[in-house]
Amino acid sequence: MPGDPGAEVIAAFGCEPAGLTTRLPGGQGRAFRRGDLFLKPVDDPAEASWCAETLVAIEQDGFRVPRPIRAVHGGWVESGWTAWEWIAGQPAGRNGGRWPETLAACRAFHAALRDVPRPAFLGARRDPWADADRIAWAEAELDAPTEIGPQLARLTERLLPLDLPAQAIHGDFTANVLFEPGLPPAVIDFSPYWRPAGFALAIVVVDALTWGGADARMLDFVREEPRIEQLLLRAELRRLVEVELHDRATGRLRPEEVRAHEPTIDVLRSLAAQ
Repeated sequence: MPGDPGAEVIAAFGCEPAGLTTRLPGGQGRAFRRGDLFLKPVDDPAEASWCAETLVAIEQDGFRVPRPIRAVHGGWVESGWTAWEWIAGQPAGRNGGRWPETLAACRAFHAALRDVPRPAFLGARRDPWADADRIAWAEAELDAPTEIGPQLARLTERLLPLDLPAQAIHGDFTANVLFEPGLPPAVIDFSPYWRPAGFALAIVVVDALTWGGADARMLDFVREEPRIEQLLLRAELRRLVEVELHDRATGRLRPEEVRAHEPTIDVLRSLAAQ
């Protein structure tokens, strides 16, 4: 687990020197709160700077985003860390049942991103999540799948060609929405990808079906999205491949994680058959 931000980082972002630094739950235990700021280490400075530049300029209509904080030297990244304003809100939780509000915030957020140019760093990103995304969109292949082979076959046989405009999206929206009474939902931990806007909605839906306690009625919220049945298949493919790639990285197979996806696959195959 990474260490906490040192005195140099604390000073660079203008934090109170005598304040308390608290490690936050979630986010792989890498984030900290210091007064009114949220501090997080970055894996890719170019990506972190792009996210800050994008969110500082975005028009917030129907959602909130935390404001990025510049370091005293003028950049968004200092010694491998970024800083953001602390934003009020609590997650809905796995079975929070706030799916209509989450999807509404997802639509509003991506409408605000519609004209943002494609960032150059996306093509070079190599991590299990980016690799899983490419595999789901047939831009790469998964060699010799282990636990997920039968499930992949059930999904891929329903795939059809898809031609929808792409844009910047938040590729992990589901668990990164905070709710506060009297305020719009807050969108945090921006994870950029370049896909159709409806793909972000599809990921929320498959997450809700798989681990969020939702049933097939969840589909009613997205039925009007163009080619949603194909976007849902690809979203489920991505989540399955993420399980596979994570298991390869850790050397520990999790067949129970794969079995949890079976009811979702059943629902999506039925939808695609219609």
